[in-house]
Amino acid sequence: MARRGRSSEASRPAGPRELLLAALGGGCLVLAFPPVDLLPAAFVGLVPLLWVLRGTRPTGFWSAFRPGLIAGIAFFAPLLYWLVNLSSLDMDNPVLMSGPLVLLVLLQASYWGLFSAAAYWVRGRTRVPDWVSLPVLWVACEQLRSLGVLGFTWGALGYAGVAWPRAIQFASITGLFGVSLWFALGSALVLEAAAGVTRRARAVAWLVVLVALPVAHGSLVLARAPVGAAARGMPTARIAVVQPNIDAKKKWDAEFRDESFRVLRELSLEAAGLRPDLIVWPETAAPSYLSREPKDMEKVASVARETGSWVLTGFPDMRDDPEAHRGFRAYNAVVLVSPLGDPVGRYDKIHLVPFGEFIPFETVIPALRTVDFGEADFSPGTERVVLSAGPVDAAALICFESIFPRLVTGFVARGATLLVNVTNDVWYGRTSMPFQHASMAVMRAIENRRSLARSANSGVSLLVDPYGRTVSRLGIFERGVLVGDLPLVSSRTPYALLGDVVGWGALTLAALLATLPLLMRGRRPCRTRPV
Repeated sequence: MARRGRSSEASRPAGPRELLLAALGGGCLVLAFPPVDLLPAAFVGLVPLLWVLRGTRPTGFWSAFRPGLIAGIAFFAPLLYWLVNLSSLDMDNPVLMSGPLVLLVLLQASYWGLFSAAAYWVRGRTRVPDWVSLPVLWVACEQLRSLGVLGFTWGALGYAGVAWPRAIQFASITGLFGVSLWFALGSALVLEAAAGVTRRARAVAWLVVLVALPVAHGSLVLARAPVGAAARGMPTARIAVVQPNIDAKKKWDAEFRDESFRVLRELSLEAAGLRPDLIVWPETAAPSYLSREPKDMEKVASVARETGSWVLTGFPDMRDDPEAHRGFRAYNAVVLVSPLGDPVGRYDKIHLVPFGEFIPFETVIPALRTVDFGEADFSPGTERVVLSAGPVDAAALICFESIFPRLVTGFVARGATLLVNVTNDVWYGRTSMPFQHASMAVMRAIENRRSLARSANSGVSLLVDPYGRTVSRLGIFERGVLVGDLPLVSSRTPYALLGDVVGWGALTLAALLATLPLLMRGRRPCRTRPV
């Protein structure tokens, strides 16, 4: 695209029409995610926001921040609306939950605002092409959004590719943020093609290449890895995933406890005819503090003995700790029981849900301990424990631990050959949440080339091969069991070895782009130009 001088640059900040356009783009981008999975939306959803950044010029930080914030709100509000449906034994009022939803949406949208402010800064003060700077800045903001105790990768652009595994096999090299970079670069080239004159044909050609290369690569990878990798001599394990579909509030009723164990036992015995190596029950499937309830632990042990299989179940754990302010600590945990009925391994959830399972920063601000959001008040685990169950070395990812790439690669580094995701999404009802949550777990399979067994109390339960292809599936609010042979891979992908090189690299480049104008101060300033 031909460059023009500062005199042709728009001299006003984004007005109502431009902000509406940015919001429409953010709203359309939601269609790229489950349950719609409209892949083209991932390539064009950012274009309206980028167009606004091209055609306006901020007068201060707020006017630079605002277009991204508005687009982010329009994206995250419909993406995360299901939070108002959250219920617990203490809180089940959608009106009360609207407050946390607003705060979460504003927090996540603020990273979009940071992106637009950074984009204005860089494009107004450097000659770096927009098709280079904008994707880098976008991925840098996604990387920032994933960090810290409030880190949250939900809605990262790269997740839009999970519905089309053929196109994103390169995630085993680049990880999630490499796929985000792919979509962001595609959006920048669409903008070049739409806004350019002399460079339009070139932008279209590069866009075609950008789409064709990953698809060709993925087609080659999948052609060499037919479904049923046992034919290639790869070791496998037979995994059974139980989906009991037990009402969350009934499960914690003491009178219903025996019924919960009965359902779990019957489904496990149904799978036993196919002789699974490992049977997986969901998060907190055992409605009991098993370590303190020998009779209930025996119910799990008896299922393992009857089926002759290893049994992995989620359960709430409680352990005495005189240093804790309550004299004990509670954990969201899983326990592995051997075919002889012996509990041989346990893992405590490391990455807890802020405000759902703990209150952040309460050790720094003790007054926060008096705040009650109806949270479970769990303590975090401290070690990535790989659970060995016969031929399987399993990484047990509890609930939304599956959305954190770096946590999962830590398990793989310790020798995990199978990813097991146990969760209980029943609280969110028939919303898009269970589908989005399951989709993100599949990305971990592709990144690490590990099979995935996902057991969800009310769905979505999955058996997935190391290439992100679903072998079998149970939808939401179905009761049943999945049994299938999954490949066990022990080698590590480039992504598993190198980690988030793309994310950290983008963050480093973004910092350089932001500081470059300051380093160049005193020299002849660059002339600004449109995107």
